[in-house]
Amino acid sequence: MDNSGSRRLVTRGNLDGIVSAAVFLNRFPGSPIKFVTSPASAATMLHSIGGDIVYLADLSLTPELTHTVEHCDMEVRVIDHHPSTVRADYATIDTRVSAATLLYRVLEGRDMDDVVALADLYERCDTPLLSAAIARHGWEVLKHEAEVLDFAWRIGVGDDAFRLEAATLLSSGSLPSCHPSILKRYGAMVRGGGWDKALVSVREAMKFRGRIGVLELGKRRRSFHGFGSRALSEVARQEGCKYAIMVRKGRDSSVISLRSVGGTTDLGHFIEDFTKRNGLEGGGHPSSAGARIPSATVPLLLEELEIMA
Repeated sequence: MDNSGSRRLVTRGNLDGIVSAAVFLNRFPGSPIKFVTSPASAATMLHSIGGDIVYLADLSLTPELTHTVEHCDMEVRVIDHHPSTVRADYATIDTRVSAATLLYRVLEGRDMDDVVALADLYERCDTPLLSAAIARHGWEVLKHEAEVLDFAWRIGVGDDAFRLEAATLLSSGSLPSCHPSILKRYGAMVRGGGWDKALVSVREAMKFRGRIGVLELGKRRRSFHGFGSRALSEVARQEGCKYAIMVRKGRDSSVISLRSVGGTTDLGHFIEDFTKRNGLEGGGHPSSAGARIPSATVPLLLEELEIMA
């Protein structure tokens, strides 16, 4: 692969994004990494990030991001695993694998199979890479390693400096538990009972519409101890729901996060169709999706979801 020119990566701050950053640093040591929360924030960042080539990983090609990519001055390469109708030379999309595994393939990465397999496990992707890692280490070991990294970043969800530190350490190909700074944060989360506290907080606030668990975030600030949608899904599962939804209401628009916990509807397609009919934008995977929708349409969304459940 050509090494000329400066390269930068923009990715999410979750486990898949952190491992994607590790893959990138393995291939291009010292390259700038930026972590974002959504395609919309990635689109904004593209206006000012600089560099000759910018890679976007684990960021779905929403209409806004697609427009920005196609009209910016630099070369942009999109590496993603969200379903998309975009067919373009700049986009490599494979819904069967994690974003990290796809980036590892595109960059012809080496010596990171075990670390990259954690992203496949986290994203519930049944891949040859994950199967081989399970054969080497066992399912329980890999599950624990994924939990170590996942808990470590969640103890400080806004701490991009730690994300970069973790990605740099993991770029060597060694698993999360090999690194004291990652283990220290994992231990702090476990000792503090963050996961159990998150479940209690979600359970106290969740309401039910048939087989849907609904968590509306109002003016009262609640702490989910960094677990957010993960705790949402677990409580909904324990309560026998098919779907779970978190709604952060605004005056004009609301941000929603949808999770399937046994339902059969493709949530990514569902939310894409809903936003086409009702405005703003969203997308995702069959089992998880997110969107920004007009606040006036939240009741309609819940009604349609309840029918599907």
